Amino acid sequence: MLFLGKQTLLILSVGISLAMKAQAGSEKIAYGLARTAEELIVTSEKQKDAPLTYSFEGPSRENWHFFPNWSGRTGVSLYRLSKDQRMLVQKMVELLLSEDGFLEYENLRLIHGIRKDLNAPDNPMHRYSISIFGKPSEKSTWGWRLEGHHLSLNCTLVDGQTFSITPSFWGASPVRVSNGKYAGLELFEQEQELSLELVNSLSASQKQQAKVGSGNGPEAVSRVSREEYENLSGIRFLELTESQQEWVEQLILLFAEKYRPAIVEQINDRKKIFDPSTLRFSYVDSSRGYISYFCIITSEYLIEFDNQGGNHIHAAWRDFDGDFGRDLLSEHLVKERLKTD
Repeated sequence: MLFLGKQTLLILSVGISLAMKAQAGSEKIAYGLARTAEELIVTSEKQKDAPLTYSFEGPSRENWHFFPNWSGRTGVSLYRLSKDQRMLVQKMVELLLSEDGFLEYENLRLIHGIRKDLNAPDNPMHRYSISIFGKPSEKSTWGWRLEGHHLSLNCTLVDGQTFSITPSFWGASPVRVSNGKYAGLELFEQEQELSLELVNSLSASQKQQAKVGSGNGPEAVSRVSREEYENLSGIRFLELTESQQEWVEQLILLFAEKYRPAIVEQINDRKKIFDPSTLRFSYVDSSRGYISYFCIITSEYLIEFDNQGGNHIHAAWRDFDGDFGRDLLSEHLVKERLKTD
């Protein structure tokens, strides 16, 4: 017989309570996303020139890119939507992202439109397209994407409740604004500072383990190969000092915490985002005062940060098995088969 002390019981009850709150929070977000997406679809039914909705099973759901005017992009650009419709899209993004993530999203769009007339309806900051895949519902499986220049937000909801939020791509060019009304605006400042501090703290032997010859940077591919990155050299997390480990953890959080805490907690409960036992860090050496490329790999996830030019950044968070909810959909199909057997 197993006897649990009062302290153990307290820890367990707190853990269960937090898990229940996270589940309730994610369910509320899922419900809000479905209702808002439904409303957007109803108000967009007359816009036949640029379809908003697509089959969930169709190939376009996994066909993504971060180029500004990519010819294969689905959906309706924000500039083609009415003010009310744009507000609905904004609500969907606000439901998905944390406060810091939403601010970064707004600054990302602003920095891409800053060289044009910001008051123009088709300013580059409004050339981001919204697509909805399947029928939004708190019970059905569906998804949506908002993407354009240096941005691709992909959200899949399996059975209307279980979230997948990768591929998650964020970038900018320029990264910082040096003059004009928005002088001082800068994106990815923390990623650059933390990665530089981390690399500068590495010993000669640690650098030898962590350095790689080159990094291709995040690519707009449907799948990323675990095998390809397993062969990439890198220093194991457990071989870093305590302060170095903290910097790596903070870098991971900068990617994950762009999203609502309840969503991130749900994903983390299912598949640990931070896994010390399998985590490796690698980087490309540079003498320019910044890290031109770094990569964080676990058995499940891939984080890449590319800044080869110093003022042009590509950053992505990928799930080897779970991009676009593939792992969740596979589990769903297995459960459905078991029901019919």
